[in-house]
Amino acid sequence: MKYISRYINVISLREVAVIGGGFVGSFTSWQLARKGINVTLFEEHDEIGYPPHCTGLVSISGLQRLGIYDLLKRQGAILNKIRSATFMTSSGRRFIAELPEPIAVIVDRPALDRIIASKAIDNGVEVNLRTRVTHVSPSGELRALSGDNGLVKRRYKVIVDAEGPARLLIRGLPGVNMKGLLPAFQQDIRGESNRFLDTSSVLVYFNLPDFFSWIVPIDNSGRKWRIGLASRQYSSKLLAVAKSLTRTFFKNISTIRRFGGIVVSGGPIKKFVWGKIAAVGDAAGQVKPTTGGGVTFGGLSALILSRVIQLHLDFEAPLQYYESIWRKLFRTNFQAMLLIRRIYNMLTHAGIDALARFIPRNILNNFKTDFDFQLEGILSKLR
Repeated sequence: MKYISRYINVISLREVAVIGGGFVGSFTSWQLARKGINVTLFEEHDEIGYPPHCTGLVSISGLQRLGIYDLLKRQGAILNKIRSATFMTSSGRRFIAELPEPIAVIVDRPALDRIIASKAIDNGVEVNLRTRVTHVSPSGELRALSGDNGLVKRRYKVIVDAEGPARLLIRGLPGVNMKGLLPAFQQDIRGESNRFLDTSSVLVYFNLPDFFSWIVPIDNSGRKWRIGLASRQYSSKLLAVAKSLTRTFFKNISTIRRFGGIVVSGGPIKKFVWGKIAAVGDAAGQVKPTTGGGVTFGGLSALILSRVIQLHLDFEAPLQYYESIWRKLFRTNFQAMLLIRRIYNMLTHAGIDALARFIPRNILNNFKTDFDFQLEGILSKLR
């Protein structure tokens, strides 16, 4: 009997399971726990925050919307502030967007995930590390393999899928697609810039057919930089392109670390809810198609979902309210960003260069826009 109980846990009905201990999963868990809901968080890795996948460039307004900007400042998770961006075509034509005040920050992403997970734990969330969820069903059944407890089998009133862009657990469900998922590669280096790079500015380089490359200053020392790129068409050449970028823009180089990931550029999937399962964050495609940034919209989506789950548990409100509210709030902005992404993907490098010749170089001067809700900024330039 001891042998059997080591591998099979008795099925019991719990309240909410959250799958994935990244930012969105931890943030969702925290918000649910604050509402007095019993939450179990499953994370397959040994610790929260690793391995890293994200660049860490997040808007200040987005963090303020989520109510965590001051928390991250107090915890020392903000590494640098960004007040400008340089957009460069493959031929070298540059457009600079510069503002008098910082609009974004470079966040220590592993630290961000750990800080939010700690808040969740402080509010009573049970965190199961080294536990890989292998199956979920719309009826609320969850199966997982635990490094400590073997096979885990439980039923929950709600299962939140925050597993990330791979969508392994939900890809067979209606409305789930894998469109716009781009292999990504990043490397952190120490080096001296031999070009025009600045420690308060990011470079967006349109040198790839289906996305772009980027260089961000990790801190304000001028010595630590993150070079990244994402592309399906160039997926077999990501390392080679990254090395070429590094040699082009830096000297006296030493590599700190390299890591991969997936950039979500295809927009939201068609459905977020299936019975007792709800997807959030990268798993639901709630990521800006223009930049692949997912912290702000993932967090805002978690706020909506946590409130709907509370209403569902307390008053039997349909979980589908989450999807309806999300689309009412965000559909228009996402449609605009998807249109921009599709137009870019249709253009060749020569086409982008030709178009750039007709755009004034100062068009982005004092371009006051919302880093996340980009439609308003676009419309302001068209008025």
